Order: sequence, then structure tokens, then C-alpha cells
Amino acid sequence: MDMVEDPNLYKAHDTPVPPPPALSAPTLRQSAPASIDKFYRPSGQFQNRVLSYCCIFLTLYVIIEPLLVRSPFGLATKGAKGYEDKLVKGLIKTQFQDKTDIDYDVIDFVQHVWKFKPEDIPYSSYELDRANCHSYAKLEYERIDGISYQEITGERACCSAFENIIRGVCHELTPAIPSDEREFPLVFSFLHDRTPKGDYGKFKPDFGYAPAVEVNEHTWAHWGAYGELKKKRVTPNMRPTTRIVVTKTMIERLVKEWELRQEPDKRKDTDSSSSVSTSSHATPSSVASPTTQSQKRKAKAPAEPRASKRTKTSHGTRKSVDLTGNEIQSAKYANELLSHGIRNYATGFLVEETSMSLWYVDRMGLVKSRSFDIFRNPQLFLLVIAALHFANRAQLGMNPLIEFPPGVFQSYDRAVLRLPRAVDHAKEPVEELTFGLRITKAKPLVVAYGALGRGTTIIPVKAQGRARELFGSENLVVKMSWQPINREDTEDQLIRVIRRKLGKRKKTRRYLKHIVDLKCSLDLTDAELDLPRASMMVPEAYEPRLFRVLILREYLPLEYVRSLDDFRRIFIAAVKAHHKVYEIVGVLHCDISAGNVVFYRDNVGHAIGVLADWDLAAYKLNPDDVEKWMQLVEAKGTERPSQCSESQGDKDSDATLPDGDSSPLDNHGKRGPRYRTGTGPFMAFDLLDSLPVFHGYRHDLESFFYLLCYFCATFNPPKPSESKGTFRFLAGWENGNLSAVAKAKTDFLLRKKDNPEDKLDAFDSLFENTHKDYRSVVFKWIYPLRNQFKVVTRVSVDISATIGDMREEKKKGNVRKERQLAKMLKKQCADADECFTYEKFMDVVLS
Repeated sequence: MDMVEDPNLYKAHDTPVPPPPALSAPTLRQSAPASIDKFYRPSGQFQNRVLSYCCIFLTLYVIIEPLLVRSPFGLATKGAKGYEDKLVKGLIKTQFQDKTDIDYDVIDFVQHVWKFKPEDIPYSSYELDRANCHSYAKLEYERIDGISYQEITGERACCSAFENIIRGVCHELTPAIPSDEREFPLVFSFLHDRTPKGDYGKFKPDFGYAPAVEVNEHTWAHWGAYGELKKKRVTPNMRPTTRIVVTKTMIERLVKEWELRQEPDKRKDTDSSSSVSTSSHATPSSVASPTTQSQKRKAKAPAEPRASKRTKTSHGTRKSVDLTGNEIQSAKYANELLSHGIRNYATGFLVEETSMSLWYVDRMGLVKSRSFDIFRNPQLFLLVIAALHFANRAQLGMNPLIEFPPGVFQSYDRAVLRLPRAVDHAKEPVEELTFGLRITKAKPLVVAYGALGRGTTIIPVKAQGRARELFGSENLVVKMSWQPINREDTEDQLIRVIRRKLGKRKKTRRYLKHIVDLKCSLDLTDAELDLPRASMMVPEAYEPRLFRVLILREYLPLEYVRSLDDFRRIFIAAVKAHHKVYEIVGVLHCDISAGNVVFYRDNVGHAIGVLADWDLAAYKLNPDDVEKWMQLVEAKGTERPSQCSESQGDKDSDATLPDGDSSPLDNHGKRGPRYRTGTGPFMAFDLLDSLPVFHGYRHDLESFFYLLCYFCATFNPPKPSESKGTFRFLAGWENGNLSAVAKAKTDFLLRKKDNPEDKLDAFDSLFENTHKDYRSVVFKWIYPLRNQFKVVTRVSVDISATIGDMREEKKKGNVRKERQLAKMLKKQCADADECFTYEKFMDVVLS
């Protein structure tokens, strides 16, 4: 916002304060710790050749950008430069729309998110560097040696000045806790249009709060927070002599204001507690992270939050929020930050002209503070800088269950996972389990892309101490995820039930080796993890979630298949085990995919197929329950499918992004219960198109068929010198738009051509590049199976028509006719089940 002309506008102090010495590089070198000396200097030192480099880069960009490189699960929106910017923004605009709370009180935000209160500010006076404030206001910047240069102008010049303003304040704060004694010493850095290293989007935020490394070594996984600046106008009334000072008196006033408003707000919050999430006032457990070493940050009972009028509403009345372009860009960086590292949430800030807002994003949504002017309210600006400066890892969003050795965080070397408690495979409680992280290039940390949802994270570990006594020395993985809190049949419970029932019978005991081996599990609420949302007074999340940890045996993904014999063993074992679970336990997997069929090798080197990732599994529906059919059809009118690749098993590494301006929610965007349906490329046809009322056995069987097609069409076996193969991108099937995937599968099943002049139809073109080792599978298995599954296009149309008729009769209130149609729908689904049976499927694959 532009400022009003007022000669006294920036006289923020009550009494004259003598000007501090100029913040120069020599002063910083003398007082700052040597390890981060060079990072506390005014930045902006670009060489004059930068323009030439930019021209070369832009030329290469035009040539290289269209050449898309696909990963096994990289969908159509992921290319050589990662997920494309406009598509990520489209996804964020859609997904955050009904999960955003705005105008949260700034002081409350700082206290609940970064665990910092006004009284924690070291008691002193602070002045923002005058030269840099003036440069920021006037869109100008000059090098330290006084030689000006023209390459750095406008917004980028402001970033350099803004960086120095914050570093100057950090320099004044450092004596309170020397940087080399801080638990998590980070440096605020302007990135100079560089891209942090990461696995997904190649985005360029303006600022990173990160370990003291060179700018080109920044990594998303090691950041504590991000910052984005938007400035296009000159700030009026900011002269070189203007001083912006935060005095001791101003800090005292801020503390008193905070203390005075606690009691009234507590009374209000007590009266309105029924409209707030039940976890909002829960007491954090011992798993919450410790505070820093500062005496100013002693642990105290958290004060009740004071939300703004806009957020003090019932959780049932949250309004949809359309983020602006700048806000979408800020959310995009939070989305990227939360997609790297082992995090519970991501934080950052957005500065527009001189107005700053604070950002918090977790797996359930976004909370944005109300904006404040950094020059008119320098005491709030100081509060934010101090909170970030003194924050520890957990307060910056990293999972408090992960413990790091002392020092700067730049890797997970020697880090450990400590579980305060857990439940083993037999549901017996165990206490204090420790696992050493063993993240390497060959066995990386895998984090699902996207801020919202499960956020599945897979971590390779080895048991230590008590855990080693219980689980042995074999390789393990930790699966962390945020699961819907209202789900009755949880993944760990289903795995225990499946293994117990299969283990009871001698004939079925042999199938245990094909079911994922669960060692132990742990559920924690948001309050137990001290998640900021648990104490913030915001409407209850659209889909409340709890944090789940599973300790599992480590398995190999399909990329490590060495031969056709390996694949045959793995695939047939998975189909057999799946059917036995359905037959004996009555549970459907509901997410058969290339990431969820894994394997290990026995003592003689044979591949043993295993079904993993049961978090979408469900008990089968009783076919005689007509009332249930009617309820499901009614619910179907308001359901929406999950993000296609939200669950991709232990390879949950990519997300489905929107195709153009569309998204996975197209055509199904109404609010209501969410019925998870699986992973896009492997989903049964009518789940993609007409969304039937329940997930049946034939849908999982059809997913096995698509897995077979996908593997043969895209797998490149490893060379003799390689340990694993690769998957090619499968155009049409790996698409964020479910309708587009349905069309591609229709063309495939019915052998259609996109163009009459094409030599090959969709079926033959899919297998045009099949590796020679797997061509026999196409002819012996896929051709005959296609003849069974091609009728799904007709079945889907019939089921959709009946569902539509049922809805019409429901509107008319004709219950009798609705029940008749429900019986017809049941029969149609039963007839479809007869077309695709386990026996018919196995007759082909065992021939």
C-alpha cells in the first residue's frame, strides 16, 4: 500500500535514540561466528556478465523445455524442468480454495506456529538499517564498494536490500544466543534468481531460511522457511535520513498488549469451544519438541489464541477463498517445501510492497495472517525476525520424532527416529523404540508431492537398541502419513486382521509371505505432535487427519525385476494373494498399482511378490443389502475422487497435477464424503468414468490387468552393469484428468485410432516399444485378457444410466421405483462381476 505523506510517519520511537554504527561488512566479520561470517554481508554482488549468461540460458530454455523427461510416476505435467509452474498453480488454486483461513492475528500466529511471544524478544532497542530501508523504498541498490551496476534493478534490488535489513536485525539479536550455540543456526538468504535443489518443481522463491551454504547449494529439504517479495512501486516519504527504530518502550507495550488480552480471550474461547475442533485445546504430549537453549524461551503453558473476526467462526461455516496471483505463488513455495524433507508443516512470508503476511501450511490446509506494514509496525517485523532467528527444527515444521546430532542441518546423517510408544504386530504395546536413518543415493527419502492430503513419506531405517531386539537387523522402512481421522478400517488394523486370519489355517498360511510384514505402528493426534493447528483458533479442517507411523519390512520395487521369470512370479503371487485375502478376510485392496506390488528375494534368489500399501483397503459390500446400495447411490451424487496418485504405495513420490486449467476434481467438485478409488493409470474403467457406487473385486482384477499392460509397455530392464531398470512415460494413462485417462483406456480396449491414417490402433501402439523379453506376455496374456475386459465400456454405460435414473426418482420422492432401480443396479453389477472372474483371469496367466 502507498503511504500517506507525513513527516512524522516513521518516527516510531518515543525518545531520541543515538544512531547505531553503520552495519558494514568488517563489523559483521568481527562479531559474527566465523562459520557463517561470509553469509552476514550485504548481498547483491553480481558480475557484469550476468546479462550474457541470462541470454544464453533463455536460448537453451527455449530449446530444452519441450523435451520432457518422464519418471515412472511422473505424470503429463512433469518435464525436464519438473512440474510446470502454471499447472502447479492450477492445482493449488483448486485444492486450497476451501481449506484456507485468512486474517489470523499476527502475534497469535507467531506464538502458535513458531512458539515465540513478545516477551521472548531480547530486551533492547533495534534500528532497521537506514541505507537499506531507503534502497528498498526507492527500488535502488548499490554495491558495497560504491560501484553501481544496472543489472540489479527494481524488485531484485529490493530483495537485496530486504535481505540486508533482516540480516542486520539478526546481527543485533545474535548476542542473545550466539549462533554457534543455537540448536539450528540458519541464515536468511536472497537466492538471486537461483533454483533450490529438489525432486519436483524447478521454482525460484526470492528468499530461503537455510543453513549457511552458498546460494547455488540451497536444497528444499534443508530449508526452515521461505520468503517471497513483490514490489513494483516507490514507497513515498522514505528519505535517506528516515530512521525506523523499535525501542524498549515499544517492546514493553507489545508485551503488555499481549498479556492484557489473554484473559478476555480465554473467557471468549471457553464460551465458543463447542464450535472449535476438539483437539484445539489438547495438552501436547512428551513427543513435542524441546525449546531452544535461550532463557527467553522457557517452556510455558500455551496461551489461548486470539483469532481475527474472520476466523472466529464455527468450523461448519468456513467460506471458500480465492487466492490472488501473489498468494498462489506463495502457496506454491509452501507446497514445494512441504514436499521435501520429513516435515509436519511449512512456513514462510509474503511481502507485497511494504505489507507482510505470514504463511502456515499443513496437510489439512492453509492459515494466512493478516497483513501488516513492516515500516509502520516495525515492532511486529522485529517479532517475526526474532521468532525465525531463535526457532528450532520442530518450530520450523520438521517432525519432532526425528532427532539430529548437534550442528548445522545439511543431511540426515546420524539422525534417528524415536517413537515414545508403539503397538507391535500382535497389538501388544511397546515403549521407546529407536531407528537409525540410512538415507543414501541408492535408498533415498521419498516424499509424496503436494502439501495437502496424506503426505506419505518413506524413510529407510535400521532398528537400534530395544527395537533391534524386537525386530532384528533386517532392513526396514518407516511409512509416515497423515490419514483421515474418521476412517474406521485403518491400514495397520487391516494388515493385522489379514495376517491373523491367513495364519489361522494351514492351507492359507503360505500366503503370509505375500502380505506386507508390519512390525509396529503408532498414531498421534495433532495435539500430541504439538501441531500449530491444534492450538490455533481456526475452523476445523475440512478433513481432519492424524499422524500415523508404520514400521515395515523393506521391499524392492518393480524397477529391480531382472527377468521375465521374476515378473511372472511376482505378478502371479500378487494376484493369488489378493484373491485369497478377498475370499478369506473379505477385504479388497482398492489401489492395485505398479508402486504397490513389490517383492523380495528368498534364500535361493527367487523373487517373492508382495502386496503393499493397504491404506485404501476396505471390506467388501454385502450384495444383498439393497438399503446400502441406495445410500451409496445417494452419496455418490456428492462424492469426489481422490487425487489420482495420492496413494502410490512405497513409491508415493508424485502427484497428479491438473491438465491445463482442469484438475482431478473436474466434474466431481461437490462437497461430501470422499470415496477413495485408487491410482489413475491403474484404476478400473468405470471408476474413472462413471464412478460406480462401490469398489468391487472386478475393479481390483481390472487394475491388475492395467498393471500388466503398463509394465510390458513401459519397462526397460536393467543393463548388466545396472541394478535396476526404468519405466517410460505412458501418454494418456498418466494424466491428471481422469476423463482423459478414461478416453485413453476406451481407445485401448476398443482398438480405436486417434487418426484414421494411423497405421496402428491405440492397443498396438501402446506395445510398439515393448522390450523383446516381454513381448511374449503381450501375446500370451494381454491379448486374451483384453477380450474379457473390453466389455467394461458397455457395462459402465449401463450402470451410469441406472444411477442417473435412481437420482431422478429420488428427486421425485418415488421410493418404490428407486428400490426397483437399486435391485436392477445390483444385478447389473453382479452380471459385470461374472464377466471378470478370478478363474477366467488365472486360466490365461497360468496357460
